[in-house]
Amino acid sequence: MTTQHNRSRYSIAMLSSLATVLLTAVTGYAQSTDTSAPASGDQAVVLQKFEVTGSYIPAAADESKAMPVQVLSTAEIQATGVTDSVLDVLRKTVPQIEGSGNMGQENANTAYNSNSGGSMVSLRNLNTLVLIDGKRVASSPVAASGGYSFVDLNLIPVSAVERIEVLTDGASAIYGTDAVSGVVNIILKKNYTGAEVDFHYSAAQKDLNGWNHDKMASIVAGAATKDTSVLVTAEFFNTPALFEGDFNMTNPYYGTASYPGVINSSAGVYYTLKPGLNAPPTPAAGTTAPTIAQLIANGTYVQNNNVALGFNLGLRPTFQASNDKKIFNFAMNHDFSSTLTFKSDFMYSITSTEAQLNPQPVSVSLASIVGDPGVPVSDTTGYTIRNRFLGFPNRIYHTDNDFYRYTAELIGKVNPYFNFDVYFNYNDGKQLEKNYNLILNAALLAGIKSGLVNMFAINQDPVKMAQANIFGTAFGDFESELTSEDAIFNGKLFDLPSGSVDYAAGYEYRMEHEVATADANSLVQPGGGSLWNNGTTINPFNEGFNVKSYFGEVKVPVFAPQNKIPGLYLLTVDGAMRHEEYSGGSKVTVPKYSIRYLPFDDQIAFRATTGKSYETPSLYDLYGPTSSGFTSSPGGLNVYNSSGVATGAKFANLQAQEEGGSNPNLQPQTSKSYTVGTILSPRFLKGFELTLDYFNIKLTNQIGNPASDLTMMQSVEQLGAASPYAQYVTIGGFPGAGGHTVTGPGQVSANLTNLYVQESLVNIGGTNENGYDLTAKYLIPNQTYGRFSVQTTWAFLKHYIVKTGPTDPGTDYAGFNDDGTMPHSRSYSSVDWNYRAYGATLAYTHIPAVADMSGGGESAWNTFDLQTRFDLGKIVDSSLNGLIVNIGLNNVTNQKPPQDANVFGNPPADTGTYGVFGRQWYTDIKYKF
Repeated sequence: MTTQHNRSRYSIAMLSSLATVLLTAVTGYAQSTDTSAPASGDQAVVLQKFEVTGSYIPAAADESKAMPVQVLSTAEIQATGVTDSVLDVLRKTVPQIEGSGNMGQENANTAYNSNSGGSMVSLRNLNTLVLIDGKRVASSPVAASGGYSFVDLNLIPVSAVERIEVLTDGASAIYGTDAVSGVVNIILKKNYTGAEVDFHYSAAQKDLNGWNHDKMASIVAGAATKDTSVLVTAEFFNTPALFEGDFNMTNPYYGTASYPGVINSSAGVYYTLKPGLNAPPTPAAGTTAPTIAQLIANGTYVQNNNVALGFNLGLRPTFQASNDKKIFNFAMNHDFSSTLTFKSDFMYSITSTEAQLNPQPVSVSLASIVGDPGVPVSDTTGYTIRNRFLGFPNRIYHTDNDFYRYTAELIGKVNPYFNFDVYFNYNDGKQLEKNYNLILNAALLAGIKSGLVNMFAINQDPVKMAQANIFGTAFGDFESELTSEDAIFNGKLFDLPSGSVDYAAGYEYRMEHEVATADANSLVQPGGGSLWNNGTTINPFNEGFNVKSYFGEVKVPVFAPQNKIPGLYLLTVDGAMRHEEYSGGSKVTVPKYSIRYLPFDDQIAFRATTGKSYETPSLYDLYGPTSSGFTSSPGGLNVYNSSGVATGAKFANLQAQEEGGSNPNLQPQTSKSYTVGTILSPRFLKGFELTLDYFNIKLTNQIGNPASDLTMMQSVEQLGAASPYAQYVTIGGFPGAGGHTVTGPGQVSANLTNLYVQESLVNIGGTNENGYDLTAKYLIPNQTYGRFSVQTTWAFLKHYIVKTGPTDPGTDYAGFNDDGTMPHSRSYSSVDWNYRAYGATLAYTHIPAVADMSGGGESAWNTFDLQTRFDLGKIVDSSLNGLIVNIGLNNVTNQKPPQDANVFGNPPADTGTYGVFGRQWYTDIKYKF
């Protein structure tokens, strides 16, 4: 067992090694540097230091620019007019948030169960770490059912956010797993005195059936004494679901043959009931029922070559979930002394989301029901009878989330050499998912057999259907729990002529646990599937892990202004390292190094970072369900001889053994990244700043399935041990369980009855991504006509190349929408004006035309948002002091989302990127007292 003493020694050893590397270039210089005091005109202003995202070493405001961090202030968040979720605030303002990894309430159709109404964020379409106040948050409970593993931003109240810091750089050396593409750090309000009530209302017109209305109310109240401050926030939000039938782009929508009155032959020929008939005539007592051929011949059924056009799928389902939120947050700070502070936070979120689908399509083979009461045919030919009980309610997917988060933190400022931050963090998320109006398969078959359900009828008898009692409710109960204990120490190691060498080091112990249970009908049955007719299947799941982390960071000021060396005005080097040991046995160590260089003064700065990051497999990928059975029939594969030459023969049509699903031997996905950038702040243009950064990310060991079973079998048959799939196709047993690898070509076809193919998840893929980020800000000094600020942020994506396996040369999705909209460039710009009691913001979003890989694509999208602000206490009367009204119009020019039916289903647009509506009006009324 590792003792605490040994853990401390390990952390100190890491810190020492970092310091040694970084100080090598400094030791000789330190002896010869001019140590005289700088002239009075060069006296540096001592800036207050604070912790910034991407480092545990407190830094002054100018030092925080050493890494590419975007900061969204409270004012910038409010200027967007967005109140529904933190995700939508980020989508609007941070162009680097793009691709299919960003998903929210718009996922409200057949894939709803993958995120259950939650909101997930992904910088550059790669895994992104989400923090609250610099600390981890539990994953959404839906991960325990096999859904996505993500932090649900829908649980965080927008009204309680003070700022959002977005680090667009890998940061696993600081924070650990998941920080592959960067970090989104949500800082909540704390030291606030007074109270503020906020009412927000927005409206947008649907194409049909009126307007959509969003409503939000919040209160922020805080009080403080000399040593103690408390803050309470509460937020209530509601938006209804959006139905496909209310929008022209989603209604009508065709694409199914499963609706009442449809039958089809085994040859794929479809027939529909003659118009005017509810069902084929019931044969008279004592007579023989006709055959299907006779019903076709007498016109009861009519061949239909356009059967998919007979039912409009786009009337009843949702394409954006309803969202109802009640979120409470409490924060408390208490200073025991000037050197010891206690902080505590408690958040409780109650959210409900709901999506709907058309009634369940059902089908039965004619042979299985011939002879049952009410079946109007007598033959057992290969026909399938289709139906969908349209006179009954939609399938409804309703999710309730309860999320608790409690933190306690003790901060000590002992002396310049030693400070500490000890932290306890507990999160518990519970999710109850109810799926209403599903069809219980046994009840359906019993209803057909008893004559209560007529599979041939367009309209069912409601009395008989009530007796059949085929509808029911499925339940899924999921939980995700996180507990972490952190101890972080920082201060300075010693002084150099160029400044102090600062450090941070620490230890974290974290536990994560996920649980999934379900009603008996939803559990996976021995033969696969559930007892519900095409219902969601859930495997009971109860797994967890713990991880021990040791980390250290050192920042060395190599040169500083007081050294007075031409061309070396300032040079700072930072190095960090983190080592993690997981209870499953895997160990990861990753470094990160950064440099900040100012050659002459603070008008031009250069920065660069390089490091490694990683993402550990989800609990479900490691310990979720596995499946075993047989491969696809291999009769079409080619036989090769021992020299790797095709013989012209085909495989015997004998299926091999196969297993798939989770894999407890999965390793972390790893990445290497670097950034290089510059910051320009010319004195001749006071208030202007330009940043330009190049980024490059190479992600390897991505988790996925190796290939189809037949693809792997053919490759190993032809290439033998040289095949990239040789480790997954073995003889005598599964890989790792007694199976031995194939040694040469031709051995697969010769061992089909003793062949084992593994299709479980493996570390096999990769992604290479690079591009540029640009931000320009200008605070206009002349304030005669008010305070003007101008800002533009651009994301330029050069390449986004995804490799699914060893034989895949890679597909570049940059400039395409096949993996979500990922344009080569994208921007968000704004002009903000404040003058006395008035204010206004004009924002502009630009997304160029984006192609798809089928020859279609999305047209360019250019939208303007406008917000005006009025302080009524200053404009009308002092009795209204504290009353501020914001009136806004988003998407002023009424641009509808560009459509691309080649890629997107229904809706045929990327509504997560472009939104749903044209113009959206809103008003925001705040009262401070």
